[in-house]
Amino acid sequence: MATSDADKARLALDVFAHFETEPGELLAAGNLLSIAAMNGWETTAVVASYEHGRALGWFEDGPNGTVTITPAGRAQI
Repeated sequence: MATSDADKARLALDVFAHFETEPGELLAAGNLLSIAAMNGWETTAVVASYEHGRALGWFEDGPNGTVTITPAGRAQI
């Protein structure tokens, strides 16, 4: 079980890494959930992971239900 916020945020980082997302590139928030389902991850865990990463400055909400990774988040991959 993840213990630190950084550990918890790694689940969402794995999704951004899967799509090779660069800072500023938009990713549909639904893609986070699709990859979670493909890997057998719980939806609530991925959402919590994204929220933790956003609090750490690794992710940002984009327009129209999109999300993006920040340079700080990309450096964690």
